[in-house]
Amino acid sequence: MATSTNAALTIGSRIRRSRRARRMSQATLAGLVQRSESWLRGVEAGRIELDRYSVIDRLATVLEIDIGWLLGQHLDFGQETEHSAIPALRTALRRTGLGLAGQPGLRPAAPPQLLPDLRAEVDRITRRRQAANLPEVMRQLPDLAESLNTAALTVDGAERDLVDGLIVETSHVARTVLNQLGYHDLAWTAVENGATAAARLGDPLMRACSAWDRCGVLLHTEATTEVLTVAEAALNDLRAAMTSPAPQVLSLWGALHLRCAVASARRHDASGAWAYLAEAEVAAARLGVDRNDFQTVFGRTNCDIHAAEIAVALDQPDIALRRHASINLARLASKERHTRHRIEIARACGLLKQDGAAVHQLQRAARLAPQYVYNHPTARDLVGELCRRGQPTAIDAGLGAIERAMRLA
Repeated sequence: MATSTNAALTIGSRIRRSRRARRMSQATLAGLVQRSESWLRGVEAGRIELDRYSVIDRLATVLEIDIGWLLGQHLDFGQETEHSAIPALRTALRRTGLGLAGQPGLRPAAPPQLLPDLRAEVDRITRRRQAANLPEVMRQLPDLAESLNTAALTVDGAERDLVDGLIVETSHVARTVLNQLGYHDLAWTAVENGATAAARLGDPLMRACSAWDRCGVLLHTEATTEVLTVAEAALNDLRAAMTSPAPQVLSLWGALHLRCAVASARRHDASGAWAYLAEAEVAAARLGVDRNDFQTVFGRTNCDIHAAEIAVALDQPDIALRRHASINLARLASKERHTRHRIEIARACGLLKQDGAAVHQLQRAARLAPQYVYNHPTARDLVGELCRRGQPTAIDAGLGAIERAMRLA
């Protein structure tokens, strides 16, 4: 993502101010984002442009600041945007944590609802999330979280277990959309709430589901070592159940192996990545059909989609395109996963310098879920790179329209 000199100066000064507020040296921050200290000095002074969205995203994560603020984008929370719900959601998730910790004196902030109505609300927001309907999810999420807080404070016994299960499911939805919007610190709050609720339930499958969610946040922040640690521990907990596994066990077993495969690929461990994928494919074959247990969308189709993502991470775009050609995306239940796959295939085309084809894939993704694509860090990073290259095939394919939709122009 190209920035002007003035924009670079603004970003640099914001980085410096945030770094100092956290009492962090330039050397420390540079190391955390895998850059040199001289590079960071240049960025803060405005001599070096920040032209990769992924680097900006990493800086925002390490400094624990909103990426929109770092970019100098004024987020008017009085307008209906995906970001306008963040203050209310932050409050609701904080209260969820306090409630799960048994904080004395905590009072409901929303009127009580019947548990069947809450079940229906969780199902509705899950469908919207898997349809990649980001604006609708963010409009619904704060109120739903606060309604679940009320329920957790006012029920007990078996009903409390039902509410804890709904908290786990809603935490997954929150984690997914918050990662998408760049609020990784808040996404971590959501998954920790879900993990606490799952631990209280004592259900090993819910604990495994929470571990899978934790890995989702860790992958977004490139904490690949921790992904492998968390996922392998969860797999060890599930191992006994694999002697005669229920479908839900197979789904979680396979989904956790896919997390490990992606983490290994990002660590440039090709043999490890393909080995983990092979284990996931065995689980998918045992299932026989694509399922959506615990919102994992696990099955053969998702394994093929992950194979393409792994190949891109390993700088093997030709393998990604071959795997893509064999996928029947019509079998995939999640529009969000379909859209993300199109972004990965666009990356593969970009690596092969097939820029017109990359634009075509981004356009197809945007037709499925425009706000998902325009907000996605990977897609924004790719569009910035395509714009810098300026291949005629990409321009003719409509690159400029995507750049303007992302407000990169």
